[in-house]
Formats: sequence, structure tokens, C-alpha cells
Amino acid sequence: MKHVVPNLATDENRWLALVFVALGLAIVIIDNNVLNVAIPYIIRELRTNFAAIQWVISGYPLLIATLLITMGRLGDMFGRKKIFLLGTGLFAVGSFIASVSGSVFMLFAGEAFIEAIGASMMLTSALAILAYEFRGKERAMAFGIWGAIAGASASVGPLLGGYLTAYFSWRWSFRINVVIALITILGSVFIKESRSHDVKRFDWVGTLLSGIGLFCLVFSFIEGRTYGWLFQNAPFSFAGMTWSFGTLSPIPFMIVIAVVSLLLFIRWELHLERQGRSPVLRLSMFLRPGFSFGLLTLAIVSLGQFGIFFTLPLILENVLGLNAFMTGVAFLPASLSVFLFGPISGMLATKINPKWLVNIGMFVYALGTIVLILSLSTTSTALTLAPAFILYGMGIGIASSQLTNIIISSVPLDIAGEASASSATMRQIGSTLSGALIGTIFAGTLITSLTAGIAADRRIPGDAKPAVIRTLGTISPEGRQFATAFADTDPALSRILKADSDQAFVTASRTALSVASVFVLAGACVSLLIPRLAIEANPWEKKTPSEDGMAGAEKGSKNEV
Repeated sequence: MKHVVPNLATDENRWLALVFVALGLAIVIIDNNVLNVAIPYIIRELRTNFAAIQWVISGYPLLIATLLITMGRLGDMFGRKKIFLLGTGLFAVGSFIASVSGSVFMLFAGEAFIEAIGASMMLTSALAILAYEFRGKERAMAFGIWGAIAGASASVGPLLGGYLTAYFSWRWSFRINVVIALITILGSVFIKESRSHDVKRFDWVGTLLSGIGLFCLVFSFIEGRTYGWLFQNAPFSFAGMTWSFGTLSPIPFMIVIAVVSLLLFIRWELHLERQGRSPVLRLSMFLRPGFSFGLLTLAIVSLGQFGIFFTLPLILENVLGLNAFMTGVAFLPASLSVFLFGPISGMLATKINPKWLVNIGMFVYALGTIVLILSLSTTSTALTLAPAFILYGMGIGIASSQLTNIIISSVPLDIAGEASASSATMRQIGSTLSGALIGTIFAGTLITSLTAGIAADRRIPGDAKPAVIRTLGTISPEGRQFATAFADTDPALSRILKADSDQAFVTASRTALSVASVFVLAGACVSLLIPRLAIEANPWEKKTPSEDGMAGAEKGSKNEV
């Protein structure tokens, strides 16, 4: 008798599909920042230096941002489930290679290359899968859960990385990925396949232009402070080779290449769309107010969010003296708040239009940022910062998930892969721009404030001040060296310098977060321009059998939430 394998990828099992898609999403987001806390351990174990490790950490988001648009289109062409599974498998392979790496090159190959390719495939296809699996009010709820997991994962990364590094090994940060990736692959039996039926041929020219443009743009944001925004701070070297641009930094050249490539990309995509051919990204999507204003708001959310996660660990570690694990614990109120209010936002979106939830969430997010600035001082504790963290998490949890819902739901379902790729790309650009802007402001303010504080401090002997100020030029603001840089000096002088250092950190953090809060407030104002969305009450009751499977993509191509 012939054995029939039951089809588990049904409408009734779509919530199980959400669980496994969310698992894949979680490891991608966690992996984006889990290694930051383990840098000293990796340097020591692999006998390397910070510059080499920086290529690993920077390479991961750089390659992801470069490939997102391409992977979104591949998912529309060949099937989003196939791309998601292939990406999950590559992510597992890359994580395993990184976990057994004995050199920086092997770590780079696993983390910044293979993992990054897999992550770009997972990020774009995951959102498109959820857009196809859920419709109407259920989609708002599903994206609420998705947003909660995304926000909480970003907060959990440093906590998990700190715990595993402190009590086991940094290698376990990758080994856990392998296990979760395998569980995700097994759970994919609950995920339905979907693809676009409007793709005639792949747009290789657009893919090349977008890849070059995004690579150069994101590289400039990530490495601008290292090499100098205009004049060269350090020689640009890679793979043992050094390129000299005279006194000029390579960053201006990269920005010019990025701008030219992206302008050519826009022109080429418009040309293909006018001819009725298949561009890698349909720019006509940006004529939809919900899509364009939603993307702009999302980019600003990412900019402010990264600014907080960049700045506050430096305060907690340098001023309060917390280790990496305790710093992660201090962020728990934010993580729990995001995790709680994401699903609440999804439930409310079945009764309140998602637009209003985004508006409310953005202004709560801005309020949390302002309260955080006011709460910072040299005597701050994790407890005194908790109310600000809760407000911040509440705003992110309410706004972020419904922003994604609005963006994906503002375009035809047939091109959900392109829309999700645009969403993920804007997140990456927002976070890397934040690293460049907020990081530069923080570092510059820190050195300026500390130099001025030491120069004005009458407790420091005048003949000792020049040597102390010269020492500041050798200290990296991102490290914990400020807390111990002058530990070998006279104990009384060391305490004075530590007090000046703490005050400079607070000043720099407030300045950087003030800039971030301006962007968040601007994002809240932009969110007011997002139009209301028509919510379909019971979309699955209207589904016909022909809509099941891949054919459903065509039926769902109308603009619906």
C-alpha cells in the first residue's frame, strides 16, 4: 500500500510556521552583536589584534546589506521557502566553521562571509513568508510577534554573548546557532512555498549596480571613523596589501562610487519597469505613501536604536564598572518590554489601525530616549535607568512590528520579497549610519570633554597635565581602557582622573543620545504622514483552493492588510 506523507504546510499550521521563521530570525539578529563582548577573548585565543577582528565584526553587516535586495528578488523568483531554507543551512555551516576556527581568516570565512550570505537570504524571505502566510488582522498580530522577537533578540545578544564568553567559551555563541538552525529546518514542514509569477528574467545589471552601491555606502559608514571621513587617519589595508591615497582617506572615493552606482541603479530600474521587464527592485513601490513613509520611519527607528546600544554599554562598563554579562542584565528591562509590547501591539492592531499604533509607539520611544538622557549621571545604576529602558522598549515594541506590517502590506503580495528586502536594507543602512554618526559624535565629545576637564581640574598638578593629555590620544573610546588607563599613577591622581573620565563619559553619552533623540522625534513626525490602512476582517474565509500553495501569490497580489 502506498504511503502518503501528510502536507503539514496548511493554513491551520501557519502559527507553527511563524514560530520556526521567528527562530531563524532570532539567531540572525543575535549574531549581529553577540561577538562584540567577546573581542578581548578572541584576540587572545587566536593571537591576533583588534584591527583583524574588526574586519570580522564589520564584514557581517556589510555583506548582508550588500545582498539583501538581490536575495529578496531571488526569493520572489525561485520560492521564498527555498531561499529561507538554503539561507538557514548556509548560516548553520558558517556558524560551525566559526565555532572551530583556529585563525582570523577561518573566523572571517565562517562569520562574515558564509553566515552573512545565509543571513541575507533568511532576513528577506522570512518577512515575505509571513506576508503570504497571514492576512488581514492576523497579519498585524503575526508581525507584532515578529517585532517582539526582533527587538528582544537585539537586546539579548550582548547578554547571551557575555554569559557564554564569561562562563563557557565565545565559540558557544556559534554552536548554539547550529542547533537552532537545524530545528528551524526541521520545522520548515509547516511553511508553505510561495513565489512571484511576474518575473521574466533575472536583472543582473541591477544586481551588480545595487551590490556595488550598497557595499561602498555601508563600508563608508562603518569604516569612516577608522580611516577618516576626508583626510587619512590610518592606511587602508586588506589581505596584506596597503593602498595609499596620499593625504586623502579612501572613504570619499567609496562614497562617490556608492552615489554613482546607486544613481545608475535607479535609472536602470526605471528603464526596465517602463519597458515592462523585471527589475530587481520595482521603484514604483516608493510611490505608495505607506511604503515610502514607513521605510523612512523604519530607518530612523534603527538609527536611534543603534545609538542607544552603542552608547550605553560604554557608560555601564567604563563608569559603573560592569562586565559584559552584567551590562546585558542591565538591558533586560528593555528586552522584556519589547517582548511584551510587540504582541500587545499585534492584538491592538486588530482593533486600532496600525498607523495609530506606529504614531503612539514612536512618541513613546522618543519619550524614553529623553528620560534616558535625563537619567544619566556618574551615580546612575541599572535600577535608576530601568524606567527609561522600559519606556524605550515599549515604544520599540509597539511601533517596530506594525511598521513592518504597514510596509509589507502597502505593496502587492506578489512582490513581497522586494518589499521585505527594502525593509531589511533600510534597517541595515539606518544602523550603520547611526554607528558612523553617533560613534563619531560620542568619540569626539569624549576626548574634547575629558581634555577640557583635565586642563581645568585644579587638583591635578600643572606639570602632570601635558603627559596625561598626551596619553588620551592613545586610548580607544570603545574599549574599557579609560577606566584603567591611569591605574599605575599615584592613587590619589588616579582617582581624580577616573572622576574626570566618568564625567566626560556622561557628557559624551548625553550629547550622542541627544542627537539620536532628535532623529527619533523626526521619525515620530514622519510617521504621522503614514496613511491609514484598510483592514480586511476575515481574509482566510475568502480563500479558494486555487490560492493554496504557490498559486496564492497571484491571488494575494492586491494591496491588503
